Amino acid sequence: MTPESEKISDIGLPLVLVVDDQEANMRLVGQLLARAGYDIVPAFNGEQALERIAAVHPDLILLDMRMPGMTGFDVLRELKDNPETRQIPVIFLTADNDRENVARALAAGAVDYITKPFVAEELLGRVKTHIDLKQSRDALQRFVGEKQQMVETIAHDLRNYFANIQFAGDMLRDPDLELAVRLRLVESIRTSSDSGVLFLQALLDHQNAQEKGVSVERLSARKLLSDAAAVLTRMAQAKNIEVRIVLVEDFEICGHHGGVLHVLQNLLSNALKFSPAGTEVILSAAKFGSRGRLSVIDQGPGVSKQDQERLFQRYVRLSATPTDGESSTGLGLALAKQRARTMDGDLWHDNREGGGSVFTLDLPLPRS
Repeated sequence: MTPESEKISDIGLPLVLVVDDQEANMRLVGQLLARAGYDIVPAFNGEQALERIAAVHPDLILLDMRMPGMTGFDVLRELKDNPETRQIPVIFLTADNDRENVARALAAGAVDYITKPFVAEELLGRVKTHIDLKQSRDALQRFVGEKQQMVETIAHDLRNYFANIQFAGDMLRDPDLELAVRLRLVESIRTSSDSGVLFLQALLDHQNAQEKGVSVERLSARKLLSDAAAVLTRMAQAKNIEVRIVLVEDFEICGHHGGVLHVLQNLLSNALKFSPAGTEVILSAAKFGSRGRLSVIDQGPGVSKQDQERLFQRYVRLSATPTDGESSTGLGLALAKQRARTMDGDLWHDNREGGGSVFTLDLPLPRS
């Protein structure tokens, strides 16, 4: 049996809390569940059960009805009154087969009712059913939560792009505005609109790849780097940053053109956002064994040790600030890494010697 301090996430098995004041019953149920592949936490009374539920948050509770002190109904009432525990499924496992108590238990929120002596196969079947249902509900809640976070992130970033365009448009209404200022504002409108379109296209491409799968093709490394640079030429010029392609010889990699371009554009866009004016960003490509590596190298602030640990997590905004106040989404790198992996590739970050960052997209070479 599992110590009360050990949680389900530590060993990866579904966790069942068994509450029974009889040690023989506890041993029998515990051994049966353990052989079936469950992790078990015992509790011998209601008070102990509530303490251990708070500590380990089990996937399911097998609860005796008649116990000294707190009864099973008392424990169930406490669980249902607590928002953090009310969704944990509770099965009454009891010798009480009174029909009124069965109805009372189900009305109070128990998901099932099993009487002792029980049939082992029936107990295991019901435990599995309710754990599967809970895990499905949990997965659905996570999915809904992620979708909501994505909607909020998209709305936030699009609002930033539109706000920049609106501000520049309002400024351009001034008839006495100097020509140099007017040109900078026009460039700001174009940059914001380009960035917004790039952001939306990345989301649409990602969704399309998830729905239809990714078709792999042979792609020129040089052309991929050139195409990525061409899309963001205006942004680089506006910040006086040189984008330089470094490639000893061209070679082919295997991937999806839209997917690879999405990753490279995301990396280059970030490099331009965080690099100071007058620096350069290098796009390089090289072969390493059976793999090809496309890298984006900048002279920006780099990534702090704290940020490196959460660099590719969704909806995480890093501590570094874009040098010209550009919008930075907490979604781009997470999507880029996911896109890389759908093409049998990977994406990672290294610190650049002398300061800055190196982001590398690794993809397979064609088989000869």
